[in-house]
Amino acid sequence: MRRLASIGKIIAVLLVFALSGTGHAQSPAAATEKWQSVVDDGKGTGEWTFTRKADGQVDVSGIWIYDKTVKCPFTTGRVTIASYSAFSFIVKGTATDSAAPSGYQQSQFTLEVKGQAADGKVSGTYAISFYTEGWPRNLTGKWTASKVEGGGITQQP
Repeated sequence: MRRLASIGKIIAVLLVFALSGTGHAQSPAAATEKWQSVVDDGKGTGEWTFTRKADGQVDVSGIWIYDKTVKCPFTTGRVTIASYSAFSFIVKGTATDSAAPSGYQQSQFTLEVKGQAADGKVSGTYAISFYTEGWPRNLTGKWTASKVEGGGITQQP
């Protein structure tokens, strides 16, 4: 009887572990693409990664660098895919500018990116807003990018 109770406890513990993991795990990536960009004919660079989850949602993370000192990292933005070749995303984060005076080296930002993909290349527009006094309020421009790895999100698989 004691052995049967021990087996029952083991089964109960295994069930708790098995059931506690369901519904809480993040969807595994179904596809990823990594892109590197040039902003405003060389004034800046960018790198972002699109990750399509098994549920079809596409997330973006990366960094936007402007004038070599302004760094705008972002994580877990949502990408809107209009077709296999057109996409957009809006992300937020905290920018840093190592060249700015003390007390003005950080600013919250919002970055909006729109792009068209074709033959492993992408081009588009951006608009970035900073919210700290002394930082530019609205910068806009153009960028081009190349896919450096992955596929299956912005072009036909």
